[in-house]
Amino acid sequence: MSRMVRESQVSGLRERLFFAQWTLRQLNSACELSAPRGELLAQRAAVIFHLYSCVVGLARQALRGHPDLLAGRQISLAEIEKSAADIHSPDLMLISEARADRNDAISWLDQEALSLFAASGMARRAQAPVENALAIAAENPDELLASGDLERLASTVKRVQRLLDEAASLTEEW
Repeated sequence: MSRMVRESQVSGLRERLFFAQWTLRQLNSACELSAPRGELLAQRAAVIFHLYSCVVGLARQALRGHPDLLAGRQISLAEIEKSAADIHSPDLMLISEARADRNDAISWLDQEALSLFAASGMARRAQAPVENALAIAAENPDELLASGDLERLASTVKRVQRLLDEAASLTEEW
């Protein structure tokens, strides 16, 4: 599963999306069975990396007509966006707009994928600031692997699928 997205316009990206969906179903099942935390974290990271690979693959496909920009091995959306600053592509515009909107699941995915590269990324992640620091909740639904986190992963899968569909329709028009 460590191979790059295929060069095919659709199949490699759809394949990664399928792997993300399948791994998310496995993660939900493992959570219900109270699987070991390390296994759950690995499955969560796999979902994130498969989704991120879809988006990076889409961005790299938009640069296909510019082999000089593809010479480097850009693996982050920020690197691709920076190298393609002068390129006007509908796919890149969709991704750039999504990354710029902090409420978009693609922006969250970008941050999560990059944080997983850090040594401690698999063990913990930064928590959102709470409005009332004195109030202690019994269970935080946004905690890693809690219900809110799993829902966010599911909504990100849907968002990446929507992004691929939008990009496909724009490519046909373009």
